[in-house]
Amino acid sequence: MKLLIVTQKVDRTDPILGFFRRWIEEFAKHCEHLTVIGQYVAERDFGPNVTVVSLRKEDGGARAVQVLRFWRRQWSLRKQYDRVLVHMTPVWILLGAPLWLLLHKRMYLWYEIKRGSWKLSLALLFVRKVFTGTQRGIPRAHRKQVVVGHAVDTEKFSPDPRKCKSGLIVSIGRITRSKHFDVVLRAFAQLPDSCRLFIAGGTITAKDRTELASLRALMAKLRIAERVSIAWVPPDKIPALLQRADLFLHACIGGLDKVVLESMACGCPIVTSSALAEGILPPICLVTEESMAHHARELLALSTEDRSALVRDLRSRVERNHSLPHLIRRMVSAME
Repeated sequence: MKLLIVTQKVDRTDPILGFFRRWIEEFAKHCEHLTVIGQYVAERDFGPNVTVVSLRKEDGGARAVQVLRFWRRQWSLRKQYDRVLVHMTPVWILLGAPLWLLLHKRMYLWYEIKRGSWKLSLALLFVRKVFTGTQRGIPRAHRKQVVVGHAVDTEKFSPDPRKCKSGLIVSIGRITRSKHFDVVLRAFAQLPDSCRLFIAGGTITAKDRTELASLRALMAKLRIAERVSIAWVPPDKIPALLQRADLFLHACIGGLDKVVLESMACGCPIVTSSALAEGILPPICLVTEESMAHHARELLALSTEDRSALVRDLRSRVERNHSLPHLIRRMVSAME
């Protein structure tokens, strides 16, 4: 199989999309040749069967210029691929479909956001299949949907009980309203004063900065500002953070955050109010916004024996259904 992947970023240091480098490495194991078109590219050091080209967003190129480059690239590279996989941004399906249909290139989409858009609706008309991590990875069930699980690097994300710090509570994600960090803060405020909360996240847009200001005001109101820290953490440092964490608090209302599965792979107990976690996490980890603090206290109070059993259960659930090699094999098989 000769595959073209269209993605937003190829940059292992990116706090949101840094993981995609591992996707490229894993796909390359299954492809005769792999071509990657990235809007933003910071690295090209892959194997001999991988070609990475940039639309040069890193140079500040306007969107219209990026689109023109995209059209030139998909044409000039047309002999290097027979299938196309677009990662998360259905607009590239719409922009590429006229040529790909003409050239008889099969189109596929990876998508995992609960909210939809007209771009997604139109893109689904052109693709053979849309891959999702969970059944509810797209707004409505679709006949072309293939649920393949998430892609967790279980070698990198692994338990290390020696590093665990008692009372260290973590939450991870970009500071946006959909992450519901206000729920996390209110739950944390009800935990013992000996606990500390670290939110590994930061802002990108003006709305994000407004949300951060709102969260800081809430921290002051709850009198927990001295016990809470907020800062970006590079992707390669996230496994160590999860290994140190005593507990993970999660309240996102969008698609299932992959960091939930990464936490499970590291054996970090987690409580989440996300309905999308049902069937993925054991019942002890599933809470409502109102009961989050209560269940968090219960998990923090687990005996060594019970905590070890929970760690093994969380890890095994990821290994069975959400490991990176497992996901890539399923996607490759579905595209052959």
